[in-house]
Amino acid sequence: MNIAIDARFYGSGHTGLGRYTTNVMKYLPKYLQGYTLQVLLRDAEFDNFPSGKNIEKIHAEIPHYSFAEQIKLPSLLKSIGADLFYTFHFNTPIFANIPTIVTVHDLIKSHFTGSDTTTRAPWLYGLKRYGYNQVIERTLTQALDIIVPTNTVKNDILATFPMVKPERISPILEAPDEIFRDFSTKVAVTPSRMKSRDLNLPTKFILFVGNAYPHKNLGVLLKAVQQLSDLELVIVAKPSLFLSRVLTPYDQTRIHILSNLTDKELVTVYHQAQILVTPSLMEGYGLVGLEALMVGTPVIASNIAVYREVYGNKVTYFDPHSVLDLVRAIHSSLPHYPITSLPFLKRTWSDVAHDIAEVIHGRCTSL
Repeated sequence: MNIAIDARFYGSGHTGLGRYTTNVMKYLPKYLQGYTLQVLLRDAEFDNFPSGKNIEKIHAEIPHYSFAEQIKLPSLLKSIGADLFYTFHFNTPIFANIPTIVTVHDLIKSHFTGSDTTTRAPWLYGLKRYGYNQVIERTLTQALDIIVPTNTVKNDILATFPMVKPERISPILEAPDEIFRDFSTKVAVTPSRMKSRDLNLPTKFILFVGNAYPHKNLGVLLKAVQQLSDLELVIVAKPSLFLSRVLTPYDQTRIHILSNLTDKELVTVYHQAQILVTPSLMEGYGLVGLEALMVGTPVIASNIAVYREVYGNKVTYFDPHSVLDLVRAIHSSLPHYPITSLPFLKRTWSDVAHDIAEVIHGRCTSL
C-alpha cells in the first residue's frame, strides 16, 4: 500500500511546523515498515531527507497555501498511485479524490481575522480568507481522521464545525525537542563553553520565544516590562512586520531581539532567563513553556484552556488581558516545581510518531 506523506514543511526553515514535521519523520518510517511511504519534499530539503527501504522521495516544489497547491497536488498524488494521503497541516488539496488523514494544530486563523493579522492588501487578504475558509471546512468534513495536539483543539473543532464527528479526531500529544531532554545540556552549553557567537544576554531578563502575530499577545508583556525597571526583556523571534508593529510604541532600551539561534544557543537563553512568559490568547499546544520547564526556568502563562491542559499546576497563570495581573504574576512567580509529574514532558518524538502510525495503520486496514 502506498502512503503519500506531505513533508514539504520538513526542515528548520518553517519554524514550528518544520520542527514538528522533521521530528515526526525522524521516527515515522520505522513504525510503518509494511507500507511504501511516498514522501513529498521541497527541492531545498530533498537531498537532506534520509533514504530508507520503505521510503520513496518525491519532488514536490509546490508553494504552501497557493492556488498551485490545490491544482498540482491532486495531479501529483494521482500520478504516483497513492492509496492514502497524510499531511502535517490543514492545507489539503480539496479536489484530491484520495482518503486523507490530516493534522490540525489549531484554529487560530478561524478566530483571528482582523486586518492586523495580515501584511497583505485588503483585496488579497479577503481572497486568501475565502480560500482558507473553503479549505479548512472541506478538510475537516472530508478527512477520515484528524490528528490534533490537545483536547482543547479537539473541543474547538467540535464547537466551530459541529458537523465533524468526535470519533474522527485523535488528540496526540507533542514532545519537547531532544536537546531539552539531554541532562548534560546544562553543562555542554553554558556560556563559558559555548563556541558560537556571544549572545550578550543581560544579567536579569524575562524571556519571550515565538513570533509576534496578534494572537501571541506580545503587547501585554511589553507594557508590563515598562513597569519593571529591574528586568530586561529578551525576545527570540524572526524579524517581521508584525514584530516591528508591536514594538513601535514602546521604549526599546531594555528590549533585546535575538533571531536565527541554533538549538544550543536557544537552550542557553532558556537557562539564563529569570522567567519565561507566554501570554498567548490562543494556542494549539505550548511547547515553549515545556522547553523552559525542562531546563528549570519558571513559566508564567496566560490563563487559557490549552495551557491549563498542558501545564497543569506547574506554572503561574495570569489574565492575558491585564497588564497589572501580569506584573503581579512576575513579582510573585512560584518557585520551580519538579517536572517529573507532568506527563507531557515524559513523551518523546518517537512516542508521537508511534501514535500517528497507529492512526494511519488503523485507517489503512479499514480501506
